[in-house]
Amino acid sequence: MAVSNELLLAKNYIKNSGLYLVPDYQFDELAEIAVDAYSEYPLHLWFSNGEYDKSISRIIMKTTLESMKENALIYADSNKLKGFAVWMPPGFTGNKVIPFLKNGGFKLLYHNITLIKKLLSYENYAMNLKKTYTKHNDWYLYNITVLKKFQKKGIAGKLLTPMLEFCDKENKIAYLETNNDKNVSLYEHFGFQLMNEGLVPNSSVSHYSMMRTPPPLQTKNKSLYDRKGLI
Repeated sequence: MAVSNELLLAKNYIKNSGLYLVPDYQFDELAEIAVDAYSEYPLHLWFSNGEYDKSISRIIMKTTLESMKENALIYADSNKLKGFAVWMPPGFTGNKVIPFLKNGGFKLLYHNITLIKKLLSYENYAMNLKKTYTKHNDWYLYNITVLKKFQKKGIAGKLLTPMLEFCDKENKIAYLETNNDKNVSLYEHFGFQLMNEGLVPNSSVSHYSMMRTPPPLQTKNKSLYDRKGLI
């Protein structure tokens, strides 16, 4: 699949904003950030049957990054890697099973076939909700993760603000979900609205779908890149 013009524009915008586009040889480091951050995250506790398993979270993150890297926007706050974000461009309908398995997902079979079923069930549930609210015409915040020792120090805002500005300039919806109620107010601070609150199927894990629409005054503006002559 060819890299979309929108993805190239977003990468340029993020780079020009002073953020760090993460090369794939550092994906192991990103996976370790996720391992650190997800130790109390409800979804990952569910994946490992209630007792956090670092190896499962590590495999899920590394495999996801490897399988999506050609069409994803993956960046960090800096080359120090205190936190990172993964966005998928408009048209994303979910992580594909075959690439996921080929890029390391088969390792999860050593844990339990039930884990694969949980991943597929969650992906289907989340993507159906996204389709309901955006028809997949959105920039999708697939993941944002900050090392625990740097949380509540402005890293999440540093990661979010430039990309949300890009969405506004390009008149695009931003969409995300979280499984932690404490995150809802954080995203509301950045202009996201809660669209749906439910439970992940066959679990007690909460699921919050959130959407951010561009300000009305932006709808008739030219792209930032048009106005600056960057394309």
